[in-house]
Amino acid sequence: MSQLSDKLNPGHYLELMDRLHVIICTLEEHCTQHPLSKIEPSIRHKLYNAVDYLVDAYQEVGKLDSERNKS
Repeated sequence: MSQLSDKLNPGHYLELMDRLHVIICTLEEHCTQHPLSKIEPSIRHKLYNAVDYLVDAYQEVGKLDSERNKS
């Protein structure tokens, strides 16, 4: 186990999931719904990719937390 993981506590998982959720909601509400994003396919595509990556990260953190709780 690395020294960094020794400093993690159970709250860090939920905390990061919460922060990711805030960022995802912000991107969706303020960026993907922006009029320019709606008419420029390249911008819209990049923003949706960013949201997809953040959702993947959110799910991965949740999976790690679930695995940690099983042991």
